[in-house]
This record gives sequence, C-alpha cells and structure tokens, in this order.
Amino acid sequence: MLKNCVLLLALVIVGCAEPADETVEALNTINFQPVTSTPSESKNPEELKNLHTLNKNTIANLTAGIKSARVDDLRSVDVFDNRYGIDNVFQALTKLEEINELNDIYLHDENKSGLIQISNILKPVTDTAS
Repeated sequence: MLKNCVLLLALVIVGCAEPADETVEALNTINFQPVTSTPSESKNPEELKNLHTLNKNTIANLTAGIKSARVDDLRSVDVFDNRYGIDNVFQALTKLEEINELNDIYLHDENKSGLIQISNILKPVTDTAS
C-alpha cells in the first residue's frame, strides 16, 4: 500500500512539472567550452551576422519563456525558499546571459566556429522547450 502511494505521489509530481522546468534542467546541464577562431575560417560578415542574430533570438526566446513561466509571478519570499527550486532557474538565466555575451564577443571577433557552437549547444534546449 505504501509503495502504491509513493508511486502515485511521484506520478502526480511529475505531471505537475512545468515545461520551463525541462528547459531549466537542460540549460543547467550544458557544458560549454569557449572556442577560439581559426585563421582559415571564411569571414563572410553576412553569414556571421545571420548566425549571431539566430543565436540572439534563440537566447531571447528561451529567456522570455523561463521568465514568464517561473519568474514573473515570483514573490520576494520565494527567492530564499529552496522548496521552489528558483535557484536552478536563476542559474539557467545566468547561463543564458553568459552565452549571449559570448555570442556578441564571437561576432566582434568574427569567430564563426564559436557562433556555430552556440547554435549547436542551444538546439537541444530549444527542442526541449518546444
């Protein structure tokens, strides 16, 4: 009987999980290593700008989705309460800010491989968010 109650409780908790929680978890598991550009890369400014813009839009959409699902209705007392898991949300938002800054640096440095790496890293996260 106790096992059935525990199983039922676990299923209810999993069913109540928000899609933003999966996105937050996916972002927090990203292991991102910055990339230096190689001199042999083609430096087509239009292609670099397109990659940068695509990454920037993806980051903005992920940030907006997480904020609307988990931060917009947040009370100040919830920030310090570990029961809500808000620290994971802020870690994910911080990681998105770091990736966004790196995206800008890669555009400035004309680092095509870095821009492509950001796109590749964010692809599974956007698939999770969908």
